Amino acid sequence: MLLSIVAATAVEQSHNRQIARELAAIATRIEGRIETQTALLSSLRGFLSATGYRIDPPAIRRFLGLSDQNGLTAGMQGVGIALHQKADDVAPAEAILKDAYGQGRGVWPETDQPDRFPIVLLEPADERNRAAYGYDMYAEPVRREAMDRAWRSGEAAATAPVELVQEITADKQIGFLIYLPVIRDDGTIHSLVYAPYRIGDMMHEVLTQPSDLGVTARVVDTATGVVMLEPDKDLAFSASYPILMADREWRVDLAYRDRAATFNQASFLLLVGGGLVAVLLQWLLQQREQRIQAELDAAREVRRSAELRGLLLEETRHRLKNSVARISAIARLTARQVETKEDFLTLFERQLHALAAAQDLLNPALGGGVDLRALLDAELASVGGNREAIVVEGQPVRLDSNQAQALGLILHELLTNSLKYGALSQEQGLLTVRWTVLERVRMEWIETGARPADAQASGFGTRLIDTLVTRQLGGRLSRRPAEDGMRIDIDWPPAAR
Repeated sequence: MLLSIVAATAVEQSHNRQIARELAAIATRIEGRIETQTALLSSLRGFLSATGYRIDPPAIRRFLGLSDQNGLTAGMQGVGIALHQKADDVAPAEAILKDAYGQGRGVWPETDQPDRFPIVLLEPADERNRAAYGYDMYAEPVRREAMDRAWRSGEAAATAPVELVQEITADKQIGFLIYLPVIRDDGTIHSLVYAPYRIGDMMHEVLTQPSDLGVTARVVDTATGVVMLEPDKDLAFSASYPILMADREWRVDLAYRDRAATFNQASFLLLVGGGLVAVLLQWLLQQREQRIQAELDAAREVRRSAELRGLLLEETRHRLKNSVARISAIARLTARQVETKEDFLTLFERQLHALAAAQDLLNPALGGGVDLRALLDAELASVGGNREAIVVEGQPVRLDSNQAQALGLILHELLTNSLKYGALSQEQGLLTVRWTVLERVRMEWIETGARPADAQASGFGTRLIDTLVTRQLGGRLSRRPAEDGMRIDIDWPPAAR
């Protein structure tokens, strides 16, 4: 009997530790679901950017895989776009609403703000979401505060607890919204992509799908102290967790609905049946932990996929713009050297073939590495024009696969920028690229005869170069504008032999 009591105590302590681990995993799961949905908003932002900021509801529905019957997960009521408009000119928003949804109400309510952000798209187009079309969220203070945070930071921002305009039935729930700004290349705001949530639906989905975890929750907005969700019955909550919803913190209290009964039953059975039941109970607990872990792994994979889709869209858009800019610049350089249309077509076609050949070198697996000069020559060959305007100096430097991929992208960016508005865009411009090798490889990119560059430029291309140098090459970069051009210095450790 004493042995059974000891066994019961040991298993109950193990059960307590198991409960703590499981509830912590569930808290992570709640936060992860929202991160997944925010990644979906990031994908929509990338889609808008890649399609020239055109709001095309059928195309967006296809991109998101939504229909009127296709509900979103984790309590997300929809995926929407709030278009930025000046208060005295909402005609573009009203035109989109009328064309997409036959919406005749227009933008509402009245506002004293100079800016408006009416909802011009909200999918799926079910009855609840239709009630929100045309609603200017910027007119309402709680929403406006979160929208301003997103606008200023460029990152996702969540509102304090609000009542959604979709609450058109007697069964009302507290809601919240997450916003992500869509910023044009010139730095102006185009819109806010967003998602509205009903907190009760969200927590029910997280805690019961794909299987019921037997857990109940209380949710409190930390900043305001508003209780957003109360359990159906009074329970002794076993753990509290801070959870981040975009940039806003919640406190989530979690407890198993049947925890007390489980302990009493477990102790009683152990006292009566001894060690066999203890082993069985431990096995059941392990099975439950494995099930929760599997669901967490699946949620992380979905989140990674959504993030990757958004990144690929942004990179595709950027590379497409670069390709158009390079072809345009090549055409201008070619036109300077010829006098007839036939000569232009012959030389221009030759340059396009060189551009294609350069990509063949820059995009292989590069398992055996490549020489730095060969990599640079492949890019320069695609430019054509006056090669006397380009000076290259440097000893042989072998690049491994990782370095070659990074430097291929870096050289592509730098050369594209030079063609667009740097030394190679000017008839008297000169580009000098030289490098030395000591303990580190040091490369100098010097442009003269061009307008001064902005050393603080922060576009996608500039951020891409900085990221590739510091993270993939493990190197350092400095930019120095000059009166007649610019200079960039890059150094990195040589490839291992």
